[in-house]
Amino acid sequence: MKLDFEKMNNLIPTIIQDENGTVISLVYSNKESIAKTQKSRKVWKYSRQRQKTTMKGATSGNTQQILSIRKDCDNDALLYKVNQNGSGGCHTGKYTCFGEEKGFSLNELYNTIQSRIKNNTKNSYTAKLVNDELLLKRKLVEEAAEVITAKDKQNLIWECSDLIYFLFVIMAKEGISIQDIEKENEKRDKQ
Repeated sequence: MKLDFEKMNNLIPTIIQDENGTVISLVYSNKESIAKTQKSRKVWKYSRQRQKTTMKGATSGNTQQILSIRKDCDNDALLYKVNQNGSGGCHTGKYTCFGEEKGFSLNELYNTIQSRIKNNTKNSYTAKLVNDELLLKRKLVEEAAEVITAKDKQNLIWECSDLIYFLFVIMAKEGISIQDIEKENEKRDKQ
């Protein structure tokens, strides 16, 4: 990756953004932190205060797993799309350095479903569905019918939410990610 380190004294402004598009923070990267980020797939940054390269979350546990790395058109800024682990990306404990709290996302729902499947908790409805394929399929058909017969917008929203949950359960059970669906739709869009 060719970057212009001369403009900012060997530093590259780096925007950290979660998978839902929320900007978590702005950090600075140097050659060392970029190399470590690419190798480990976790965010490393250059701390101007400490004058050294550090891994984000090394002490707090709030690490950031790299999903993608992009540079801007001038080769002097980076955008890291990440999966934020832990409570947040700001040193103050907030989700973002801009005071925003993390809202609900479909990715978060999917990740929760994956966790429940992995842990196979006895009292988990998700685990029950995964262990009873016939029940899961019946619930999918039932919820699809309720979407079709919804009486008004609010009821439709409720039923769509139910359908998405059951759809995510079958997807997670079969190892299909939201990104797999996005890639398929992107492929279809190009046809």
